[in-house]
Amino acid sequence: MGWRFWALFFCLCSPSSVSAERLASSYLKVTEEAASSRQLIRYCVDPDWLPYEAIREGEHVGISSDYIRYIESHSNFKFSLVPTTSWSETLNFLQTGRCELTPMLNKTATREQFLHFSHVYFHSPNVLVSLKEQPFLQGFENIGSRTLAVPKGYRLAEYIQHYYPKVKIIEVGSEPAGLEAVLDKRADLFVGSMFSVNAYIQQTGFNHLKIAGWGGPEDELRMGVSLGHEALLPILNQVLDDVDELERIRIYQKWNNITVIDETNYLLIYQVIVGTLLVVFLLATRTFFISRYNRRLTDKNEQLEALRLRLEHTNAELEFLSTHDPLTKLYNRHYFNRQFVHEHRSEISSEGAICLVMLDIDFFKEINDTLGHAVGDNILMELSGVLQHCVRETDVVARWGGEEFVILCHQTSIDLVKTLCQRIAAAIKDYRFSGNVQLTCSFGIAKLVNNEPMQSCFERADKALYQAKALGRNQICVDEFNT
Repeated sequence: MGWRFWALFFCLCSPSSVSAERLASSYLKVTEEAASSRQLIRYCVDPDWLPYEAIREGEHVGISSDYIRYIESHSNFKFSLVPTTSWSETLNFLQTGRCELTPMLNKTATREQFLHFSHVYFHSPNVLVSLKEQPFLQGFENIGSRTLAVPKGYRLAEYIQHYYPKVKIIEVGSEPAGLEAVLDKRADLFVGSMFSVNAYIQQTGFNHLKIAGWGGPEDELRMGVSLGHEALLPILNQVLDDVDELERIRIYQKWNNITVIDETNYLLIYQVIVGTLLVVFLLATRTFFISRYNRRLTDKNEQLEALRLRLEHTNAELEFLSTHDPLTKLYNRHYFNRQFVHEHRSEISSEGAICLVMLDIDFFKEINDTLGHAVGDNILMELSGVLQHCVRETDVVARWGGEEFVILCHQTSIDLVKTLCQRIAAAIKDYRFSGNVQLTCSFGIAKLVNNEPMQSCFERADKALYQAKALGRNQICVDEFNT
């Protein structure tokens, strides 16, 4: 029934001399005062940018939707979604005043002409995506004559035009449209957020796409308000700054399908805060409660210590997830790039000869298509176990993406690495994989030469891998540079 019912009930219970007109007027006045107590803000979002934000069945979903609800519950703002069909239309609505706020975007010089920005509250890296037959790239400077797809209106389009004007770009409507342009070979590469690219590839099963390099500066996401509404920023900044780390982790993990902390942890935090404030108040007002305060404080400290240990465990899990593939538990591409490519040092040559092995499961797509992705995932895990069993303790094995793996071998030679590949191939042949699949792999080998960048060695190993596939698969090929 709510407050409107009681307001009307009070009016109806007034003396009979009160006219119906005065009763209606009183009711409307109460209604208008209550409605005006919350400030209505119209806002627009990118309709197709999961996991950050999107519109699905008319509803705002994604990471930014949780931040909008959080701000609504911690301020006097009431948000009303103005649906749009594209990010370009969202920017147009902000410029023309059809909405006053957008919850998640980068700050650029162009956008500063019609928007004011909040503090940064979310960071995200960008990556280059290509088909698997394309070589690995370090960044925009290695694109050359290739065509790059960029979402229209995104900060990255402005960044590339300013710093890399020679790169040939085509504008697409959204990140999914950019990935489809690569699949349809209308573009050689696409640049976008690593989180949204990963979510799209997992949802669609397009495992023949690969991350081919880093895509410029990371996103520093903020809220933007249109000109004339900059008075909203102090409140927005205050609420965003007050979001605690547990809440940020909860929102991130919710939209990345990983649960880190149980709800009971939040209840424990509120209990600690309320209990501590109560004890401090009692201590300041009555010395009689000093002993009770000490007992409660001891109890709360024990709870805080327990929570600290849980958070340390959670941080360790998050660190593992950032450097390991969640399916095979091998090192992931991010770790491998950071350790051996982007941070490659000159003294690595003093560690002795280094060889790279790139291997790819033959006809893996047919396995997924005929037996299903569940069997395919089991085969990937089983193959990971075979690889770890065959390599030395000093060798590093990583899942490069899809059905592709990479092995880095220290202090070795081409002949020893070929022997390793033969041993792996024999172990694969003898292993009974899920679904009674008779698995084979193709191998590409390259040796790092003096003063050679690791990226160049990767490209040569990748070239040798595709030569092995061209020779009929289930082959071991060495880059001609080393022969």
